[in-house]
Amino acid sequence: MKNKKGIATWLVVLLVIGVIAIFAIPLAYVGFAAVKPVPAAVEYEGEFDDAYLATKGDFYSDFTEGTDCNITNDVLGGASYTSCIYDTATDIGGTQNSTEYRFDLVLDIDDDVENMEIEANLQNTGTGQAKDDIVIKEAQLWTYDDPDEAEMLFDESTLLIDNEDGSIEGETGPLAGDEYVLHIVLKTKLVSPAFADGDDIMKIDLDLTTEGDVDAARITLEE
Repeated sequence: MKNKKGIATWLVVLLVIGVIAIFAIPLAYVGFAAVKPVPAAVEYEGEFDDAYLATKGDFYSDFTEGTDCNITNDVLGGASYTSCIYDTATDIGGTQNSTEYRFDLVLDIDDDVENMEIEANLQNTGTGQAKDDIVIKEAQLWTYDDPDEAEMLFDESTLLIDNEDGSIEGETGPLAGDEYVLHIVLKTKLVSPAFADGDDIMKIDLDLTTEGDVDAARITLEE
């Protein structure tokens, strides 16, 4: 009699263990799935380190350095466009027509950034009227780490040209810390009056989305 009772007790114990196992296995799986590692958030801490004319590979400019790029109050070129000034190598004279001016500027970005906003505007602030007498022909962003195998990253489908407004506007999205070339080609119409020395041709604003300090650049093209 005791033997039968013992067997019955063991059966009950085994049955309970079986039920627990049936429910425990799915719960364990759910628990494991719930604690999957969460990917670390991407940190964007890049900033502008420098800017200068591109001279390697097929890059060149019809501008020369007027004032070297300096960082003032965390703005490359200064908030009031006090440096990063580039002058035309050849004057924009009166009655000049269909002359192209190429500008290839290296942008040295230290560490990754979430976005770069590019805005450029032709100016009508001097004797010469760039917005009236010049059109924007090309606006692109290229790699520069290996100039002989440079790759175009963004063209005019991203860096939008509006020649009615005399402007370029675009955004790049995430960029790795590296050197890039901002490539712009301007073309004169029938120029009248001639440009005077120091006349502004274009103002270029570059703004980074980043936790880095130097998140803006202000660049001037002038006669």
